[in-house]
Parts: sequence; structure tokens; C-alpha cells
Amino acid sequence: MNISTSWLREWINPNVTDEMLAEQLTMAGLEVDGIESVAPAFDNVVVGHVVSCEKHPDADKLNLCQVDIGESDNLQIICGASNVRADLKVIVATVGAKLPGGLKIKKAKLRGVESFGMICSESELGMSDSSEGISELDSDAPIGQDIREYLDLDDNIIELDITPNRGDCFSVLGVAREVSANYNKAFEMPKFEVDAQGASSISTSVSNAQACPKYLTRVIKDIDNTIKTPKWMADKLTRSGQQVHSPVVDITNYVLLELGQPMHAFDFSKINGAIEVRNAKAGEVIELLNETTVELNNDTLIIADDSVPLAIAGVMGGMGSSTQDDSTQILLESAFFEPVSIAGKARNYGLHTESSLRFERGVDFNITEVAMDRATQLIVDICGGEASNINTCVDESALPELAPITITQEKIQKILGFELEANWIEEKFTNLDFEISSKTDHSWTIIPPSFRFDIRIPADLIEELARLYGYDKLPVQKLSLDANINAVSESMVDKYDIAQGLVSRGYQEVITYSFVSEQYQDLIDPDAKKITLSNPISADMSTMRSSLWAGLLQTVESNQRRGHTNARFFEIGLCFNGV
Repeated sequence: MNISTSWLREWINPNVTDEMLAEQLTMAGLEVDGIESVAPAFDNVVVGHVVSCEKHPDADKLNLCQVDIGESDNLQIICGASNVRADLKVIVATVGAKLPGGLKIKKAKLRGVESFGMICSESELGMSDSSEGISELDSDAPIGQDIREYLDLDDNIIELDITPNRGDCFSVLGVAREVSANYNKAFEMPKFEVDAQGASSISTSVSNAQACPKYLTRVIKDIDNTIKTPKWMADKLTRSGQQVHSPVVDITNYVLLELGQPMHAFDFSKINGAIEVRNAKAGEVIELLNETTVELNNDTLIIADDSVPLAIAGVMGGMGSSTQDDSTQILLESAFFEPVSIAGKARNYGLHTESSLRFERGVDFNITEVAMDRATQLIVDICGGEASNINTCVDESALPELAPITITQEKIQKILGFELEANWIEEKFTNLDFEISSKTDHSWTIIPPSFRFDIRIPADLIEELARLYGYDKLPVQKLSLDANINAVSESMVDKYDIAQGLVSRGYQEVITYSFVSEQYQDLIDPDAKKITLSNPISADMSTMRSSLWAGLLQTVESNQRRGHTNARFFEIGLCFNGV
């Protein structure tokens, strides 16, 4: 996931550089794959206004322009771009400017006429790989303003490699929560005001509440979808790797990136009758937004009207009900789909979408209403229109249960090897938005928030404390053995203790596949009765192992190929015997 640091700092703004912020996110468990500037370094480049544009007296393909950059006199600049014209706001590199690639702008003379600067394209400033002609700025661009300030080019893009258990961090909101917890900065969820008028004019129902416990819709009428998406929104979308489409589509994508809630907008005029969330029927087909037509499986959750399927729930909408430039009425959807019901559905149809990515990992079931109001607010502000009240279908019994989890100081100390201060523990849980439902002098009962699907057992809570304390700061303690310890039987020895003993002696634990090649199996344990898979992943993984040696030897072989010749490995795992 790509995230703009300037967008993140609109939510929470610690007093550190972007590079330090990226490093802290990595140390907190959100690995940063890279950080890259939106544009390379350059200076003395400003907003200009082409006052006049005439043909060069001695060159048909050149234009002689008078450009106002907010100084007492206009600049005379010769430009060969086909799209240069009078009354255009442009990017101007003045004499003395240093551009990417080592180019320095000097006073020049072309075919006997002097030129004092250059009107630039985005590619000449390193903002894009290619561009057609010079860059055209909005008509309200302030003349003379530094272009880095006007286009927010001192922004950086952080590329996050988010693990599957942290679906809550696939949004600016989720990363902002992490920054809040790491820097002990107060974080307050904004409120979005909507002037809703009247009941929704469409009926909705859910026939599979286990797969869709919450489904919200809202009708917005009299919108203008031909309006250009605001520059501030377009910039945030493109810097997050999203393409710009129409305002309504861009707004739903914006809310997805901002709050982590996938949304969809249907053209209300193309819906026939009521909306139902149900499983597909055998033989039903749908043409998707990517212009492919698929036949639906009966285990696929869909959104349908009285006639046809409108969308694959949590994956992609259909072409037949999609919004277009001439759409004036939309049905806005915000839902919670149970992760297991969505998992694998996109892959079954050869798809991978931003929505399925999030729903498969778990979306906050308490943010659906917030996202609906946020999207509505943006649509009304940008496109106009009148919004109805929210039409709600909720089955509270089918929503995930937020079960309390109790941890103790003793358990924390046993796992981390040292004692954390009680006040520090409570502060971190509060910053993470965890609810401390009860506590004693040495224990806490915690209720995880609805956006943390990965917090279910005490070890999960202790892991949160460890990463916020800093994995690099965890003390290393030498293991000691009590001389008076009593011998115990093998069945009483905990696997964790065995593993820790080996790790303390310099061994690294590995986890290898339970499947090995038949040749490896015959070499290591030729007398074992083999268990052969009827549908193996590959020929090298066709037999269930009867010994751990196969995986360990392959690990040694793999490390030696990479020059790692001094290593120690161990594995604790199951073996299989066909007897």
C-alpha cells in the first residue's frame, strides 16, 4: 500500500522527518519497503500566466510568449509546445533554475529572439515519465507561487508491506492510529455532517446475514457527475496508486483509502425493483466493470435487484448498473461482509481488487455508517445533490463478537523476559483504542476494538506491547538453570521450552512443508510406507514426510547456495506414517 505523508500528516503530525516516521513504522511492525519523493529536487520554478502567444517571426514551430510570473515585467519566453496558448496558467522555470538531470536554465537566443526562461512539462520536472506538451494548471493557480508549494511536491510516498493480519492498516486512518500509539499523540476521529432529507426510495434486504451482517444504502439525487474531480483529491488518489475516473467513483475510492471501507455506487436509474444481498443462483452471469463476463458460482455472495445481479459482493460491481458521466441519481452502498465469505472469491474469477483485499482481511464493522456519511458529504459538496436517510439492514447476532481478554503482569514478564510499568501498559492500550474493561494491581481485562481482527488471545496483546516498546529495545537475558530443579518426564516438557533452549544455543527454528518429493522420501526413509497425494501442489511436494530430515536438509541446501555456510537449524513438527 502506498500512502502520502502529507495526507497522513493531515490526520496526525508528529514532529519528526518523513524518513524517521518511516523507520518508526517499520520498527512497530508495519514494514516500509521504500520511501520516495513525489518529485526530484529543483528550484526557481513558479506559476506563470501566458498573457500573449504569437508565432515566432522566423520559426513556424516556435511561439513567442509573454508570461506574467508576478513581477513588474512580463517574461519573454520562446516555447515549442503545441498546446501553449494565451490565458493559460503554466509552470515556468526562470533564469537560474536548476532542473532534474543537471539542466540549468539560462538566458537564450533562438532564431535571433531572446528567451528568458522555460515553460515546463511534467516530464521535464521529473514528475512523470512522459507528458504531452507543457503542463496546464488550473485557472485559479496563484501567479508567482513556487510550484513545489502549489503542487505539494515536497510530499513523500511511503510504500508499506502490510501483513495479512493487519487489514486495519490498509487506510490512512489505520496508519494514523499506529502513529498515534507510537508517538503518544492524541488522535481524534473526525465527524462528518450530512443533511439527509427523507426516507430512501428503495427497499433492501439480506437473505444471507451470516455472510453480510450489515448492509447500508442511501439514495443521492440530482448530482452532477460531469464535474472535474478536485485537484487535491486527484493528487491523493494518484499518489496512492489509483487512477482518476469520475467524481463519484473517485470519491468512493478516496473513502476506501482514507477510512479503509470499500464502497460502491450504483446508477439508481438502472436498478429494477428492490435490492437483495443473496447467494448467486446456478447459471447467473454478470458483466463486470473490467468488461469481462463471468458465470457465477452458487457460493458467491452477490448484490442483485429483481431482475439481474448487480455486483459480486465485496469484489467488483457490474457494468450494467455502473455510474456514468450522465448519471444524476446514485445508490450508495456501504457494507460489512464476513471475511470468510469473501475469501478466495476474487481469485475464483481471476480478479484482485482493492475491495476484496480489504474484506478478505477484515473491515471494521463499526465504520460502515461513518464511511457512508463521509462519502455522502464529499459527493454533495463536489457534485451537489440531495441525500436520503440511510436504509439499514443489520443482524447484530451475526456481527463479530468482541470477547474480553485478560492478561497479567506475570504472563507479560514470562513471555517478554522483563516487567513493564503498569502505567505504560495502560497508556499503550488506550492509544491503540483498546478498551480496559476492568483491572487490578497486576492484571487487565481488555476488549479489542472492532477493527482489530487479529487480537483474540493474551499472546496477541503481549505482542502489541512488545512492538510498541520496540523489538530492538527488548533486553537480552541469559538463561539460567536452577540447580535444584527436579527431573521431569518427556511428556511434561513443553515444546516452547525446548525451542527456547535451542535458540539460546544459537539454533534457528525453521518451519518447512509437510510435503516432500518422493525421491527425498526414498533417500531419507526408504522403508517407510509412503502417503502419496492425489493432487499435489507440485511434483516436488507429492509425498507426506515421515521424517523432519527432508525439510532440514533442503533448508541447509538452500542456505549454502546463498553462501550461508555457518548456520544451525531445528524444527518441531508433525511426521506422517502410512501404516
